[in-house]
Amino acid sequence: MACTASNDRLATLPYEPSTDYPYGRPNPEAPAELSQFAFMIGANDCTEERLNNSTGEWDTGVRTWDAKYYMNGYAISDTGRSGKSNNGNIRIYDPATEQWVVTYFSMPVFGTGTWRGGLVNDELVLEQPQRAPGTELEGVSRLTFSDISAQGFNWTGAWVSNDDPSLIFPFWRISCSKRN
Repeated sequence: MACTASNDRLATLPYEPSTDYPYGRPNPEAPAELSQFAFMIGANDCTEERLNNSTGEWDTGVRTWDAKYYMNGYAISDTGRSGKSNNGNIRIYDPATEQWVVTYFSMPVFGTGTWRGGLVNDELVLEQPQRAPGTELEGVSRLTFSDISAQGFNWTGAWVSNDDPSLIFPFWRISCSKRN
């Protein structure tokens, strides 16, 4: 038996994506900080550079990064696709800690993690404690959204040392332009 949603049930979730609002809408009762990630909403075409740990060179490619309002307009769900790789995030603002909580998932090689942070000047900065790959050095994985505008955004993933915060090692860079 096929599962179908009734119109009554959908009417109780008016901020979810719909025919009239394909990317959903922010719930007016959601924290005002939800607007900080509104630049992502819609379809985005991107170029990416990923550090190849074997060669030390940057591999380049294209990807998509699409976002919509989620959980009846209280959160944002986004997905990225690059070649055969898919990843997704759920972005929720926690008013109790005054931080964004972002949970990441990837396939076909499974990966997951949770980053926390918020707006720092004109950038959104999220961090997760993490050892440097292949070492015992303690630090953080820092994800930074920058150059944010209605036309697009940039994103950088980097590892940062706890002992010397000037030691920053980027591992992934993405530049996106709004498609719609």
